[in-house]
Amino acid sequence: MENKKNRIIMLSVILLVIIITGVFITIRNNKDSSTNKLDNKDDEKDVESDAFYYVEEFIGEEIWDEGYDKFLKYDDKIVKFKGGEKVYLQDVKSKEDIYQIPNRDNMLGANGYWIYENVFWNVEYDSKNEAVIASSFDDKGNKKDSIKLKDFKGDVIDNSYIQVEEMRVTEDYIYLLARADSQPILQIFTKIGELKNSYENVTSFDVDNKGRCIYTTVGFQSLPEGFFMVDSETGDEIFRNTSYILEPIRFSEDGNLIYGFDKELNVFDANSGTFIKSIFEFGKDSTYFLDDYDIQDFVVGKDEEIYYSLKTKFGEDQNIELSDIKNVYYLYTKKEGERPPRETVLTITAPYRNDFMEEAIKHYELKYPGEHVEYDYAYNNREEFYENGKEYGAKLALDIISGDIGDIVQTGGSALELQNLLRTDVFMDLTDLIEKDKNYKDLNKDVLNSVKVNNTIRALPVNYLLDQYELNEELEKELGLDIDFNQLSWSEVLDLVKVIEEKAPDRHLFTRNMKGKTPWETFGDDLLIANMPDLINLETKEVDLNQKWFKDLLIKFKECIQSKNFILDTEYQLTDSLQGSLLSFKSSSGERYYSDQVFDFIEYNNTHKSEMIPIFTGEKNDNRVQYSLRMYSINNRSDRKENAWKFLSFLLEEDIQFIALKDPENRGAIPINEKGVDRMIEDANYMHKFSGVDVDRYNKAMIEHSHEIDYLYNMGYLRLDILEPIGSYMDGKMTLDEALKKAEENVIIRLNE
Repeated sequence: MENKKNRIIMLSVILLVIIITGVFITIRNNKDSSTNKLDNKDDEKDVESDAFYYVEEFIGEEIWDEGYDKFLKYDDKIVKFKGGEKVYLQDVKSKEDIYQIPNRDNMLGANGYWIYENVFWNVEYDSKNEAVIASSFDDKGNKKDSIKLKDFKGDVIDNSYIQVEEMRVTEDYIYLLARADSQPILQIFTKIGELKNSYENVTSFDVDNKGRCIYTTVGFQSLPEGFFMVDSETGDEIFRNTSYILEPIRFSEDGNLIYGFDKELNVFDANSGTFIKSIFEFGKDSTYFLDDYDIQDFVVGKDEEIYYSLKTKFGEDQNIELSDIKNVYYLYTKKEGERPPRETVLTITAPYRNDFMEEAIKHYELKYPGEHVEYDYAYNNREEFYENGKEYGAKLALDIISGDIGDIVQTGGSALELQNLLRTDVFMDLTDLIEKDKNYKDLNKDVLNSVKVNNTIRALPVNYLLDQYELNEELEKELGLDIDFNQLSWSEVLDLVKVIEEKAPDRHLFTRNMKGKTPWETFGDDLLIANMPDLINLETKEVDLNQKWFKDLLIKFKECIQSKNFILDTEYQLTDSLQGSLLSFKSSSGERYYSDQVFDFIEYNNTHKSEMIPIFTGEKNDNRVQYSLRMYSINNRSDRKENAWKFLSFLLEEDIQFIALKDPENRGAIPINEKGVDRMIEDANYMHKFSGVDVDRYNKAMIEHSHEIDYLYNMGYLRLDILEPIGSYMDGKMTLDEALKKAEENVIIRLNE
């Protein structure tokens, strides 16, 4: 508060038709606790409780000042400091000033504070006598007791002050949580200043009036992380619970319960440490998430009301002033019964539940408190969906025909034949809405164009997967290649096999783990996808697989796979996917976050030289195809199209695009909002402390390749109709003409179904 050095130190610390292709596409792209008295959740109490909810009240906001952010108790009321020319204790609930601090300099010019039975205490370092002193004051601000705390184990900074995180005083003891070697240490002193016990690496603690102390530790030496209760007199451990890291941790007013945060506000039995229930979740019981705040303190009152002291959160790389940091206070009053229902404004139909959509809905409902979005999914997770994909796709197709679908339908990765469905008016044309949207200027227009069919956009990709190849520049130089790898067709790639045979016979064109598949099963998908728009006309339903250029390509592929230099079939190595070969396929199938992909590239380029290149083109046209699992359409029969677009527009906002980056089932997906891309790069740099030319090269390539997408879907089942017969040709079971005839028959039947 008054101590300027302390304030500076603390500031530096803060700083239609049908069916399953989406499934196959998706697949292709595809604490321990120590033994102790209580160490897992199997012993949790099964407690039934009546329904209740919390009513939120914003108490106020003020500029942060160290020491003013904790709750105290005075005259049986929960109070906080209210700063200004005069300092008061303010009743949080009534917002009334109930006590003026009479001797501001002496009482508040210290390093820690507490009020015990209306007696004000503080602790500070006496530099003259080189001692840590705990003092009490009377109502007029006169010092009463002055206790020298012996064997203080915290840091003394510049022989001037100490850093006290928390202080408690009871009838018999003085408790301090102080900084020591950058890790806090909890110390228990008697009222004559003798050190009774100390506990290292403690992050939060509280005491009751029965001589018990509860504390949370991040663990050290043989002591695991978790929360522990000890007897203040003997130091004996009463119990431990290593299943939860509670920070902050607090007793109930009567000492019978323990409250603490581990993602949610949880309640535990104070006699055993047994979990009872969770009572509060930010974002569910509040109108905000903790993304932008740190919990400084909380108290649960006699009527189970909850008081929160929050501090605005800033990244380490942000330049901030003291005035930028705010303390924000909220009060939550418990109400019996069910929370009044919100109005359901739209329904989303999806194949399976995913974390991103659930988080997006939570954020939307926080922004629009009166609205509810119903999330109607068929399966609880993606694995269940994969097992039942064909059945789901068939049912969804029928539901679409009957109109028995939500206002919004997840069309990406939903086992639908998008190349046909997007040619119908089953889903609304979003083109005009997108172009008028406030986010439009920041959207990747090439990605939007990749879902445009007949000049309409009937599906909105929130993000997309971006496959690339990694090129071995050292081998490129050794082979003397002078070609544009950014515009390479499949036939031009296959021509490189002969070059490698002649100039580097111990090397390979590709490194890839084929996982027991044949070369055609491994590469055929991509080769066909890049060329099918020039083989099949979906508008006229014409197919011609006997074009000379296509037959030549297949013959060349069959010849190349006979070469020992075609592929190195081996286990994938994250930081050396090339393993000496010229090319390695880098799938963005959702398995690696973007920051991890950058890390792999940097690690390889520490000792080698490579670059990222786009996927290969078709023979006649580019036809580069990528995919989106988070693509959504609006039901054209919906009566709530305006609400549906309001939600989809919300998904395009930078903050929501950033949330999508954390989707564990869609790792590495690229935001369609280019501000989201910038934030993705910034986040990766921050997480791994990335910098340097290789980081810039990887990011630059990703951005360039994101503008080289022609389609965000492929021809689905038609691809499979061709893939299998040609596979028989590659295996020598059919002639090429026989295979193409069979494939063409399959396609014609499919087109005329």
